[in-house]
Amino acid sequence: MTTSLAAIDPQLSATVSASAGTGKTWLLVSRILRLLIEGEKPETILAITFTRKAAAEMQTRLNERLLQLARCDDAELEQQLKTIAAPINNTSLLNAKTLYERLLFEALPPRITTFHAFCQDILKRFPFEANVPPGFELLEQTAELETEAWDLLVREATREPDGSAGRALEILFDYCGGLSNTESALHSFLRHRSDWWAFTIGQSDRVGFAVARLKAQLGVADEADPAGSFFTPDIQAQLAEFAALLAMHPTADNRGHHNALATVAQLIGAANPVHALDLLSGVFFTQSGAARARSSKQTQIKSMGEAGDARFVELHEWFCKRIAQLREQRARLNTLTLSRAWYDAGHRLLTHYQQIKTERRLLDFSDLEWNAYQLLNNESNALWVQYKLDARINHILIDEFQDTNPTQWQLLLPLLEELASSRADRQRSVFLVGDSKQSIYRFRRAQPKLFDIAQHWLSDHLDAQAATLDTSRRSAPAIIDFVNIVFNHEPLRRHIVHFDFHRTVHSRLWGEVEVFPLFKNDPGNSATDIESNPDVAAGSLRNPLTAARMIDEDKRRNGEAQSIAAKIFTLINSRTVIADGSQLRALRYDDIIILLKYRTHAAFYETALMKAGIPYSGIEKGTLLETLEIRDIAALLETLITPFNNLALAQTLKSPIFDLTDADLMSLASIKDNHWLTRLALLADQHPGNKPVARAV
Repeated sequence: MTTSLAAIDPQLSATVSASAGTGKTWLLVSRILRLLIEGEKPETILAITFTRKAAAEMQTRLNERLLQLARCDDAELEQQLKTIAAPINNTSLLNAKTLYERLLFEALPPRITTFHAFCQDILKRFPFEANVPPGFELLEQTAELETEAWDLLVREATREPDGSAGRALEILFDYCGGLSNTESALHSFLRHRSDWWAFTIGQSDRVGFAVARLKAQLGVADEADPAGSFFTPDIQAQLAEFAALLAMHPTADNRGHHNALATVAQLIGAANPVHALDLLSGVFFTQSGAARARSSKQTQIKSMGEAGDARFVELHEWFCKRIAQLREQRARLNTLTLSRAWYDAGHRLLTHYQQIKTERRLLDFSDLEWNAYQLLNNESNALWVQYKLDARINHILIDEFQDTNPTQWQLLLPLLEELASSRADRQRSVFLVGDSKQSIYRFRRAQPKLFDIAQHWLSDHLDAQAATLDTSRRSAPAIIDFVNIVFNHEPLRRHIVHFDFHRTVHSRLWGEVEVFPLFKNDPGNSATDIESNPDVAAGSLRNPLTAARMIDEDKRRNGEAQSIAAKIFTLINSRTVIADGSQLRALRYDDIIILLKYRTHAAFYETALMKAGIPYSGIEKGTLLETLEIRDIAALLETLITPFNNLALAQTLKSPIFDLTDADLMSLASIKDNHWLTRLALLADQHPGNKPVARAV
């Protein structure tokens, strides 16, 4: 384990496990500075992160620190170089002083980019080798094209209902419970298409290959329903024997099961083994799936005799075991049937989706990753492409590595292998930084364990040093203690390869962790069925014209949002004291941030804050432009530009700027001829004392 300053030494490759707020971005930017100060060409440095915002922040921080170095006097410059453990000599001092100006005029500055932008750059440079359309455009919003592909799939299934797509959709409709759920299930196939491509790579019949692999995993050889061959003559004889024993001890349960076995015999005779098996399962298993409790009892012995009682228990245990095995086989067969349908329909949907993009010369983010991966791993041109890229890349730095997915790791691997094989020729290095606890892109197939795999690979092939940043420069001790408790506890500990207890430099900073209870729906606040509507008679259908539909509303987030708003109100009104640098002051609204897992539910929390009179800045895009005041101003501008837009004029007149009443607008609307602007002038001439007057607002 090396220190954090040693990790930014450009002579070494390094991996850094850095928790939130410990200065990982500072460390990464410092390593870029060290590379530049020690004479590395800017164009040979490649820094990759996962979002444009993160890349922009990294570029901004680099520019700010370069500008700071350019403004330093000699003493300050030496101190800055000591901070990043850079060599201090005339050359390094001159480089540090002039870097900002030189990079402003550099044709090829250090590349700070995202994974997708890096892939896009590679594909644009090698479109023929990657088999992508030259000059392709990037598709960032895929919802519209996914809907088009879905429509084509449904059209195909409708045209050929007995085809593979038609049969697959029919199976999925039954299992998923309708069209909407089936569409959601197949869109999940689209979202994980890189996994499908990787799993079936090189296969001419992708669906057939996947089904064969699944058969082997499930141990399914014969796809016929095993219920058809279960009721052999021996089985039927044993069932008759078991039924006779039940009749000898006619309790209420035994009589019911005896009747059920009689029905089973009839179904077997009518060649209906599937329904017979379902009914038979109820004789030996409860509704929850547990085997019924049948054991030797004195009353049972008295009715059946000792030999009969022993045989009864023996037959029960034997049938329970055989039926359980049969149910397991049927469950595996059902899994195979459903999976085959999902493979079939999903592959057809994906084929339509890819065809649409090909026709329009479009690639989406998954295409960028997959095509770049294939390009760099294709034996026929990989060496040529890697040679061309290798001529420009000497140092690779990757931020937030815990969010890497398998495709991204596989496309990086050839570059890392080339870098490792040629590092004796010139100085080359790799720098990775990440934190398994902060992996938030699982919906994009991120695998935090890849960070551990990469650390081992770099250690074995590049002698990479490992460092840990676990001292927060952001959080109070209460927060850090809570993090240590949570991540050092099962089951989270199983998912974190290495967890070191965290510390904080703010040892005296006030903080508090309060765990809210789980909020539950109050059954008394919402209706759960139609019968609860007083206007609907029991057992009748609701008339939608006279009786409102009763909906079970999920109010858990409302309760949580109200509790949070109440907590903030208390903190502010009690003038909670916090530290601001070396000073103490009362807590302000802008000191508080509410973090949500999904933006989808933000409206609940914003509504609660608004009702509590708490000022807030929301995260919804376009919120300001959607306010009534801004829309009124936009309507006024629209009226000035296009005065015959009646709707914009009506909104302007109704706004507080002119404050016309509904009656005034009705007067305008009642005039049959001319545009509203002309009608307004006509009314003003007829009623000179009632002309609308703009007022200050």
